[in-house]
Amino acid sequence: MAAEASAVQAIELSKRFGAGPGAVLALDRVSVAIRRNEFFTLLGPSGCGKTTLPRLIAGLEQPTAGDILLDGRSITPLPPFRRPVNTVFQSYALFPHMSVARNVAFGLEMQGRDRAGIARDVAATLELVRLGGLEDRYPAQLSGGQQQRVALARALANRPKVLLLDEPLSALDLKLRQGMQLELKRLQHDTGITFVFVTHDQQEALTMSDRLAVMDRGRVLQIGMPAEIYEHPNCRFVADFIGDSNLVEAVRSGRGPDGIRFRLGRAGEVVVADRGRANGARVTLAVRPERLSLLPPSTPDTLRGRVEEVVYVGSDTSFHVLLDGGPRFRVRVQNRDGASLAFAPGDQVGVRIPAAAVQVLED
Repeated sequence: MAAEASAVQAIELSKRFGAGPGAVLALDRVSVAIRRNEFFTLLGPSGCGKTTLPRLIAGLEQPTAGDILLDGRSITPLPPFRRPVNTVFQSYALFPHMSVARNVAFGLEMQGRDRAGIARDVAATLELVRLGGLEDRYPAQLSGGQQQRVALARALANRPKVLLLDEPLSALDLKLRQGMQLELKRLQHDTGITFVFVTHDQQEALTMSDRLAVMDRGRVLQIGMPAEIYEHPNCRFVADFIGDSNLVEAVRSGRGPDGIRFRLGRAGEVVVADRGRANGARVTLAVRPERLSLLPPSTPDTLRGRVEEVVYVGSDTSFHVLLDGGPRFRVRVQNRDGASLAFAPGDQVGVRIPAAAVQVLED
């Protein structure tokens, strides 16, 4: 993507902490373009570099190599206060001795804005985050969710071009976190500000993002829309990290009229409606558990197996199946019409694997 079409662009960005043998390479030649008015998420496990990248964008750290562009212009030499970027951290860092209104007004006051303008902007921003009427309360008088909204309001009050959010929902309980996911998406839509969101929670990333980048060991492995990354992971790590996947080793055995065939050891063959490699090439196949079907063992076009374990999780049931002479699969079945009672541990079953459900991972 051209720099001028992006709100933020990282170009071959690297960050090394320390020197010598003990140095840590937090970012390794990362290039990513984040579009204007986009909700973009950096997703990955602890230590993957997802927090380092926004810290470089904010100017809180300096890159070891590479450049950062904002609206097509380099901001790498600029100090943090010269960058039109605000950050919401995991800890809300509210001033406990200031009211909600004063917390939100603080940044505007530091800019030397007039009182009347500050009052208007504070009132409008508090309405935006649905905190109207709480202007005179103090942080200790607010719930965790309300404190987070104050931190958001403070960051949004001066209308930055980019808002960086470093795991801001991690301190909230599940129900509140789910509600705030929808609120953040609404805020991004209403303000038109580019949001760069950092999380290790795949559900958050899939729920809120226009696009997301999956990171590991300082590198970006895949960028795409949530459905694209979930349905078409480009490597084993992404397939394993995003959602649940059955990952099995296979060998290509040929091509038929219905697709490319791969052998799963002695368990039999599966047909894959995907790209293939030369005969004999070893690959990893990824299949989402919800795309599989459990059927009676005599059903044609299924792989025979035995149910080892049944795990009831409310909305669905997970069946752990050991294929005859082959690998183990997890099959997820929605709990409707008694589906969770259809099979029990020890039962013989047939596992149907649709060709379109199998992804070939060549790493």
